[in-house]
Amino acid sequence: MKKINYALIIILLLSATLFFFKLGAASVWDNDEGQLLGSAVEMIGSGDYLTPHLNSEIYFHKPPLYAWLTVPLFRLFGYTEFWGRFWAALFGVLGVYITYLLARRIQTERAGLFSALVLSTSILYMALSRMALVDIALTFFVTLAFYLFYLGYKEPGNRYWYFGFYAALALGTLSKSLLGVIIPAVSIFIFLLLERRLDFILKMRLLPGALIYALITFPWFIIETIRHGSYFLNVLFGQYLFSIYLAPMQQHPGPIYYYLIVILLLMLPWSGLLAVALFKRPQGLLLSWAGVTLLIFSTAATKVPGYIMPAFPALALICGSYMDETLGKKEKRGLYFASVFALLIMALALLSTFYLKIPAEYLSALAALRTMLMLVVAGFALAYLLAFFRSIYTYLAWATVVAAFFLSFIVFFLPLAEDHKYTADLVKAISPRSAAAYYKTWLPPSLVFYLNRQSYPTVVKHLESEKELKKFLGQKTPAFVLTTKEEQKHWSYPILKEKAGYAIIGSRRAK
Repeated sequence: MKKINYALIIILLLSATLFFFKLGAASVWDNDEGQLLGSAVEMIGSGDYLTPHLNSEIYFHKPPLYAWLTVPLFRLFGYTEFWGRFWAALFGVLGVYITYLLARRIQTERAGLFSALVLSTSILYMALSRMALVDIALTFFVTLAFYLFYLGYKEPGNRYWYFGFYAALALGTLSKSLLGVIIPAVSIFIFLLLERRLDFILKMRLLPGALIYALITFPWFIIETIRHGSYFLNVLFGQYLFSIYLAPMQQHPGPIYYYLIVILLLMLPWSGLLAVALFKRPQGLLLSWAGVTLLIFSTAATKVPGYIMPAFPALALICGSYMDETLGKKEKRGLYFASVFALLIMALALLSTFYLKIPAEYLSALAALRTMLMLVVAGFALAYLLAFFRSIYTYLAWATVVAAFFLSFIVFFLPLAEDHKYTADLVKAISPRSAAAYYKTWLPPSLVFYLNRQSYPTVVKHLESEKELKKFLGQKTPAFVLTTKEEQKHWSYPILKEKAGYAIIGSRRAK
């Protein structure tokens, strides 16, 4: 009878707690959450499940897999934030499990447990596993592809691993376009090149694999190309894939070392350990995986922290392997360095909060953050002392401190953020089946989500002039306009609700 792996169960339960706890408490974030969940609502309302729409306009920013998965949950359980983020949290937990399986195959059972623990308590991974974004889905399918490839690499006679490998590439493509196939394919090619095993590519069932990939991905791409021609191709591949290398999009620039800083800060407390582990010759596939992902996104002009997420399982595996190799050994300089590094970074973060000059409305949030950082610094200091006894105590202390910080962040800090998010509350002032527009501001995608979950179709119009505003609010049916709080002072129309610098003004009939 197979022995129950209680350590793995505890880590998966920890992951599920971190990712699912109060998952639906926060209102929808802009931009990407509002876009993805808004497109899922409009799929249901319009009945068009092939061409995504947002505010009744074609939305080809991302392939539709996440929206497709979300649609049945919305139909069964309603348009709630929890069910909108459900797949992100589930992909997060499954990603932790696949990371454990891969580390166990590459090295040992203990390396698998350490790798899973590192990934599940890395700050960026925890955060994105709680948000309806395609990055966590891409990360899961990329990790699954590497796992299935490695199984086939070690068992070349078993062709079924490669059938799953190509299916994972296809689902990664439907999650975030060609990145789902580029990251694994280039990484594996470089790995085989360094291993002098390029001949192994011929054993990877290329023809049936290409057929599997085509059967899963081509139908949607072909249908949308027939439907929308060059517009579809230009938006999905040109504007939102290759154009990110030419110029920063949506005001997201960054230097070429941007993602090194992201890893150092958002993989705390493990990033110091990672720096040490990289000098110990990590396994070639992991190094290729992490390096290719870092290169792909570092050379792009557009920089967003979440883009680097597909590298995090590889980085966790590198850390987990190092932890396994050094556990119990007398040589602990790397552990001491990692402990001091984590403690120093968090101490500097805490110190910086005392020099911040922020508006008065943010002071309560700053006080909560400062208190949590004090506890983290104290926890990391304790972890450093534990390093003089046994390494395992330090690792467990790190994981405990970070998990406690993250849960405290969810309980105490995120509710404060709701005071500065306005769309969900403003929509409560808008009666269903009313005309909606926005004037002298931007259109938050979350507003589209909340309006359409209340009454579909609600198309939010853009009013470009004062004349258009008067005409819109003067129509016979109730009409509502989103504008800034400052702008609404110029009008005598009823103010239905205002929050966080924005207001909903209505026609006389809406008062």
